Amino acid sequence: MGFFSRLFGHDEHDEEHRENIRKSIRSEINIAECIDAHMKWKGRLQSYLEGTSKEQLDPMVICRDDQCVLGKWIHGAALNYFHNDEGFHKLRSDHANFHFVAGSIVKKVQEKDLAGSDALLKSEYARASRDVIQDLTELNKHLQQSDM
Repeated sequence: MGFFSRLFGHDEHDEEHRENIRKSIRSEINIAECIDAHMKWKGRLQSYLEGTSKEQLDPMVICRDDQCVLGKWIHGAALNYFHNDEGFHKLRSDHANFHFVAGSIVKKVQEKDLAGSDALLKSEYARASRDVIQDLTELNKHLQQSDM
């Protein structure tokens, strides 16, 4: 079974119902904007690491996956649609890991461990970011489909 196919597949719900779910989700969250926001984190973290950022980043806030728009949706309204969906749980886990790693990078910079921070940015962060973006891209693909 494919990612998010439990909700969007052809076996459980009729076409009109699936389209209503898609419309409802699209009215709650803009997945493309969430992808963009999470992609921008790399630049923010790189600037922070290089000492050129004007932002005051708090690793204890960044590491929380329920503070951004996507996180609030994942921990809130999304549960109405996806509480039993494996793809959703993968997104939720990947998103939590993304924020944990981003917070760890900021913490390492603040501890003056620039080499460790750079290594995290290039390895674990790159993987975590790719995973979240792939998950969101897959969800967005399902949301943009039309049965009608």
